Amino acid sequence: MNKQDFSEYEKRRAEQHEKLCRATALLMCLDHRICHLRACYRKRMCSGPMRPSPHQAGAVRAQREIGLSGKACAELPFCVANMAAQLFGRYSKLRSDLQQVAIDVPELDLLQACREVAAKPPLKRRPLDFFPRSSDFKR
Repeated sequence: MNKQDFSEYEKRRAEQHEKLCRATALLMCLDHRICHLRACYRKRMCSGPMRPSPHQAGAVRAQREIGLSGKACAELPFCVANMAAQLFGRYSKLRSDLQQVAIDVPELDLLQACREVAAKPPLKRRPLDFFPRSSDFKR
């Protein structure tokens, strides 16, 4: 492969990486109030800036070992880049699950599917709603 092929590959890889990261952040960060950017809540989608993160050091190193620049996977959404290591582990698990879904169902627009899920209002229940009411029992 020549240098031109690597740059085209890296551009595609960066786009895929950003879509996957934003879809994962949309499901995890917005619903669980991890993201504190008002624009993301108003739009109900991950729209914050992408920032370099130390969480991605291993992925950058792996890309550099095969001769790429490592820039394609160096950045994460703002709320994810600042996560604690334990919470980032959960994010990584969800991201790998979504990546597998994208592989299994190639015609699915993953980001759009996650937007539709996040657009639905969260189920609000009072604690007592988990228990049957007396009117639910037949006499």
